Amino acid sequence: MLKLGIIGYGGRASGMAKSLAAFGIPYAVTAISDPRAEEIRALKDPFLRDTIFYKDEDELLEKAELDGVMVGTRCHLHTPMAVKVARRNIPLFLEKPVAITFGQLKQLDRAFRKVTAPVVVSFPLRLSTPCQRVKQIIESGEVGTIEHVVAFNDATYGESFFASWFRNYEECGGLFLQKATHDLDYIHYLIGQKPRRLAAMKAQRVYGGNKPFTLKCKDCGEQKQCPESPFNLFYQRAQGDRVQQSDSRMCLFARGIRNEDIGNCIIEYENGAQASFTQNFFVRNAAGRRGARLYGYKGTIDFDWEQNQIKVFKHQMPTVETIQFGKILPHFGGDRELAFDFVMAMKEHRPSRSPLSAGILSALTCLWARQSAETGRFCDVTMPR
Repeated sequence: MLKLGIIGYGGRASGMAKSLAAFGIPYAVTAISDPRAEEIRALKDPFLRDTIFYKDEDELLEKAELDGVMVGTRCHLHTPMAVKVARRNIPLFLEKPVAITFGQLKQLDRAFRKVTAPVVVSFPLRLSTPCQRVKQIIESGEVGTIEHVVAFNDATYGESFFASWFRNYEECGGLFLQKATHDLDYIHYLIGQKPRRLAAMKAQRVYGGNKPFTLKCKDCGEQKQCPESPFNLFYQRAQGDRVQQSDSRMCLFARGIRNEDIGNCIIEYENGAQASFTQNFFVRNAAGRRGARLYGYKGTIDFDWEQNQIKVFKHQMPTVETIQFGKILPHFGGDRELAFDFVMAMKEHRPSRSPLSAGILSALTCLWARQSAETGRFCDVTMPR
């Protein structure tokens, strides 16, 4: 039976750990390190019946015999925890972003240069069913070499990056790293090229404001006026069947929030191809979309995860091929593939399809995008010395 350890047993890590069961390979979570250990124990989840809780990650890595480790901490801890796992040279499932500063990124790169165990970075979009099908179309030569990409993420759930712990910039690093890390990864993957240089912009146009940073929605006296209040989430947006107050939801219009709510990035690749990516965090309802248009000389591919659909437009003939996917799986099938890669990494040391090199390249691109947005300059996408 495979023995799995988890550093940071939050919602994402627990969900991914449980999804490994789908493949029928015996395993158990035998070790957890988490500041909320007592709270987790109190839930008495039978999934954790074989689990030993350790006081910290150092004790876990020193004492537990493990076939693999998941790191599901908050983002600023991904690199420090991964570096510690690297010393054990065992398979690692690492949440994104893999780093939130240039310093962390260089530390991560150095730590894994001699590591031979597979690393699965949590990039479900690149392994999702629609993205894999797009990759097949590109590799078939049907549309020619991809010369131009226009990609977008209009996130209807954007409030979560302003009303929860993600608003803590020192812990999340901004929304290029939080969200664009997925999109820039799949763009790099589909084009099959490395980025050479980029320019970016970002702004906070809607969220942020003058309210106290510590103000919670439930304690605010503007329940009827505020469009983001629990009252209006129910009354105006029809979310849920009643007003649902939360002890953790924070005011989106508070001073001290540094996350941007719009961002744009243009990239030139090593072969001269170009890509643009835009993300928005205040769209709602049916305005949500996430996907891209990829242009080759012989055809154009248009896909959108929200529509669960791909369209292939031929340039030499007046035809359009539509590929409509059926059942929508978590992260459009990407989580299933990540789970498979990790369980096989633990069982057979099979190489990852979302390796650490992809995580480092994506984080590097995001960090330079953040730098470009803050300085107003083009930036070369290189590892700083």
